[in-house]
Amino acid sequence: MTDPKIHKTYTSIPGFKFGMISPDKLEELAAIARKYEVPMLKVTGAQRISFLGIEPERLKELKAEFNLPDKPPHARNKVHHVQACPGEKWCKFGQQETMAMAEAIDALVLKGPLPYKVKVGISGCRMCCCESWVRDVGLVGGKNGWRFIFGGNAAGKPRIGDIVAENLSTDEAAQLVEKCLNFFIDTAKFKTRSARFMERFGIEELKKGILD
Repeated sequence: MTDPKIHKTYTSIPGFKFGMISPDKLEELAAIARKYEVPMLKVTGAQRISFLGIEPERLKELKAEFNLPDKPPHARNKVHHVQACPGEKWCKFGQQETMAMAEAIDALVLKGPLPYKVKVGISGCRMCCCESWVRDVGLVGGKNGWRFIFGGNAAGKPRIGDIVAENLSTDEAAQLVEKCLNFFIDTAKFKTRSARFMERFGIEELKKGILD
């Protein structure tokens, strides 16, 4: 039975993405949570921080102080969210720098609205801690560069993505992701996830459309 004292409110705090946070920022976050009497914090699937269960009046005060919108902003011509593991800078298994790759993908501005949300998983090695094979866009680091995977899905009808290209530099991978998503915009029907699109379209047709 739900505790009647728990408010079903939440807000995501901007500025915390890709799951990386410094000790100073963590202390700042804790101070804000204590100030507004936030009962619970959550690391979201998009590796952001959400404040949960805030009293409605306190939530209003918090949003006013930090100029937060009522709904999380989401531009239709950008990817839905980007997950990334610590990569070679912080993990002994990492073979590529994931934060630079995540920043490059997060910064992409596409030619128009995406058919549906696009989730990105960036893993710095083949152990795939960010589940790159079951994301719309998956990037997996190796000693010779990035492997780009497209069309994965982990929802009710799971699908392993298709390998589009391998041994890419960070710049090459970001450029190819942009080209692929613009092709997806041009070709897929509205409200079609990449997994369903790839089941109908196929990897060879996708390669013909985006690879020189």
